[in-house]
Amino acid sequence: MATQSWTTIHSGYELSPYTFKKRSRTATEYYAQPCGDVWFNTRRWKTERVINEAKALKLLAERTRIPIPQFIRCGQNDDGSMFLEMSRVDGIDLSEAGKECRKPGGVRHNSGGGECNKCMDIAKANAEHFIQTVLLPELAKLRSNKTGLDGFVLPPAWMLEYDTRPHWDTKTSSYNEFVFTHGDLGPDNLRMDPNTLMVKCVIDWEHAGYFPPGFQKWAVDDGTYHALYEDHQTIFELARSIEP
Repeated sequence: MATQSWTTIHSGYELSPYTFKKRSRTATEYYAQPCGDVWFNTRRWKTERVINEAKALKLLAERTRIPIPQFIRCGQNDDGSMFLEMSRVDGIDLSEAGKECRKPGGVRHNSGGGECNKCMDIAKANAEHFIQTVLLPELAKLRSNKTGLDGFVLPPAWMLEYDTRPHWDTKTSSYNEFVFTHGDLGPDNLRMDPNTLMVKCVIDWEHAGYFPPGFQKWAVDDGTYHALYEDHQTIFELARSIEP
């Protein structure tokens, strides 16, 4: 398999036979495209996000049994962008599980091909079971008396589109009341085995850190995930809860 490279509005990616690398995009890349200045100015902490994910992967590998990509290295490219290299994890995103019949157990649910709601339902049920019985209990073991991770606070993705402040201070408590959270746990960040429809890996830990338990939100379907962005009252209350 040849190495593949591509970019999105926020990041660059490189997939080799054994590794996966993501990098932040430079200011030059943003400004070279229509409305790039808007994206550059609203997507804050470009290098910090990559560093935060690297720290999260190392912490999780040392202290939990959550299946995650293996950290390889993190550093700065010659153009100033930050990169994170990790092991490659094959599979499909949970959001893709119903695009065709995956025949888990050798049983085909539709004879005509195309989308398969039964496979999607099986994958969602497996993902929810994994989150409830593995992921959340493991994250609950990680506690701190300070918000964020190692002095850097990056709230969940669903909070930042509503609360656009340029900086979040660390909040300190007298006891370890803050629990480790993923911060962007939706169907696109759960990698599934396409044959068994079981969770293989949890990816994209950019927003990970220690927060009050109310921040530990997740979804196994797109509708529930996107609803997190629209619940402004909850976002407002949670944002207030982490202000020093």
